Amino acid sequence: MQTPVVEGLFEMSGGDGLPHLLISRCGQCGAVAFPARKRCAACCGTSLVVEEAPGEGTVYSWTVIRELGGHRAEFEPYVVAQVDLSAGLRVQGLVDAAPETVAIGQRVRTGLTAVPNAGMDPGVVTYCFVPAGEGTR
Repeated sequence: MQTPVVEGLFEMSGGDGLPHLLISRCGQCGAVAFPARKRCAACCGTSLVVEEAPGEGTVYSWTVIRELGGHRAEFEPYVVAQVDLSAGLRVQGLVDAAPETVAIGQRVRTGLTAVPNAGMDPGVVTYCFVPAGEGTR
């Protein structure tokens, strides 16, 4: 059984059966935020609605993290990207793809990946991005 690493950060199976980030949209000024907030950062309004963000976006920028140690037992480079969602915001997250296959402008969608921490339950997952058209782990 999969358990989200943090409740309220993403929906494991949204309306279309795929994972979706949960964003807040301000009823007063229309600003969107991720993660969802209780107060609008743009106008300080409190009439925010939590909704599923669109599941697809475009890679704005990315980098490869190359580290050994910490929570990783073996060296394995991984990709972190900033992704522009059509909801009007840019979010950052892991990309579940080989570094040589990621590119600026690439279409991606939300997926799920196991939290890479040996001390946690292997069923704990977080959101990630995967190239559009590929399956989720």
